[in-house]
Amino acid sequence: MVDFNPLSTSHIFAVLITVALIVLLPKLFENKSVETKNILILSIITLMLINHVMDFYYEGYLSEIKLGLPLHLCDFSSASVMLYFLTKRKIFFLFAFFAGISGAGMAILTPDTQHGFPNIHYIRHMVGHAMILLGVSYAIIIDNQSPYLKDVHRVLMVLSVFLVVIYFINYLLGPPANYWYLGTKPIGESILDFFPEPPLHIPLLIIIGAVLFFIIYSPYWIYDKFKRKDVG
Repeated sequence: MVDFNPLSTSHIFAVLITVALIVLLPKLFENKSVETKNILILSIITLMLINHVMDFYYEGYLSEIKLGLPLHLCDFSSASVMLYFLTKRKIFFLFAFFAGISGAGMAILTPDTQHGFPNIHYIRHMVGHAMILLGVSYAIIIDNQSPYLKDVHRVLMVLSVFLVVIYFINYLLGPPANYWYLGTKPIGESILDFFPEPPLHIPLLIIIGAVLFFIIYSPYWIYDKFKRKDVG
């Protein structure tokens, strides 16, 4: 098996393909019929569910049940995308937008896997997280959804509450439960390698998360500033 290297040609190529898919695929469906758009939505949901089943099988069934529960941040983001598609409620889009872009985006850049392409765990990791971002891209491009500055604070507050709950779930389950990586750092190389050892990294995680959310929102803030000038 090929050991994972974030700077390997295969991974860089996979990231570029993933980004192109996320940006361009919804554009191709923008002027299609509702039935055709629903095919894309069904495909996204199906691939998400397949990834969750495989995740539970490999980590929960074959390894230990504590490792396979759908409690990671990206599991919440994935559920939010599916709930958004089923209900079209903006609150689900907002959670998927902020938590999905920051969490799934980081997961695609630095996968939590020991092996790179063509290992099955690498492929399902990339596909599963790509579907989260594709769902968000669909909502933005086809449904014209967009966040507001107040939404940054709202999602941050919700995630802060979730973080406390997940921390105690990890505590109650005991090792090796490590949801949201609050107990130990991920297996693969990631930004958490530069953080203090858990749980001292949690305050820094919150700060970095808040900064990331504002960075993610910043294009909309810039657009609104120029739009108001044009209107004026």
